[in-house]
Amino acid sequence: MRLFCASKGRSMKAIVKYGQAAGEVALREIPEPVCGKKEVKIEVKACAICATDLHILEGSYPWDVGKVLGHEFSGIIREVGAEVTGFKPGDRVASCMEGGFGKYCVKAFDDWIFHIPDSISFEEAALLEPLCSAANSIVNKSQILPGDVVLIEGPGAIGLFAMQIAKLSGAITVLTGITKDGGRMQLAKELGCDYTLDVQRENLQELVMNLTHGRGVDTVIECTGSQAGLDTGLALLKTAGQLTQVGVFGKHPQIDLGRVVYHSQKIIGSIAFDRETWRRCINLLDRKKVHVQEIISHTFPLEEWEKGFEVTKNQEGLRVLLIP
Repeated sequence: MRLFCASKGRSMKAIVKYGQAAGEVALREIPEPVCGKKEVKIEVKACAICATDLHILEGSYPWDVGKVLGHEFSGIIREVGAEVTGFKPGDRVASCMEGGFGKYCVKAFDDWIFHIPDSISFEEAALLEPLCSAANSIVNKSQILPGDVVLIEGPGAIGLFAMQIAKLSGAITVLTGITKDGGRMQLAKELGCDYTLDVQRENLQELVMNLTHGRGVDTVIECTGSQAGLDTGLALLKTAGQLTQVGVFGKHPQIDLGRVVYHSQKIIGSIAFDRETWRRCINLLDRKKVHVQEIISHTFPLEEWEKGFEVTKNQEGLRVLLIP
């Protein structure tokens, strides 16, 4: 596992974990990394803040001391090792591995690094990881058919991406949120969502039962990671339907297994993705089939990382980018 390696006297600023306690994360001057024979050196152009980064800051997610944060990023390859194949200096790339909150990072050339075409901006490419997570939940896990009614719970970045992918699959989409999500729900409508609903003010069950003639939705994509979201999703899921769990729970959820058994329902987790999903999503972005720029709500220079983390923590925007 690489932390950062000594360079030839050069240094750079990066966001690193400097201690084991909560809050021991800071922007510090560290040695600029150098690449080995099978590695590439990437100049980072944009890196998105993820909930995982917040958990590292809070001390609730394990992270090695000295390790650079940030794992949703894009950039330009500046150097390649002697044994690297398939990459050269000047290549535009995106990655989902740690080290993005710094001017440079070094990665093994076969370690989740993907070429991106000129048609995709660095800002858009920094959101390929959440887009791939959403695509995995729809395409690989849920087997959605044209005409299926899909309930997506949670209008965050992954929920909005999942809605767009479900629409491309021919589904009828229902996206739920709460009152404070008004701006996100409006964006969902603009991006083509069939139905949006504020669960604090409107009757979701009535909408679903009218829409499905009392059957229930074919698929639920649960992105909130909440007990209420899980309960609602299972209650509105049809017999033999599937709930795909994308949101991560802070506490162990309770599941009504009696309902799951008697209604032959399926619950499946979805967090990982494969290389083919990455290539598919890059192709979707290249062909402008998915809207990503609209999901980027804030951009901060790396020096203002604390502002970016605060905006993300308070859910004042969707995805926040840091620019080294």
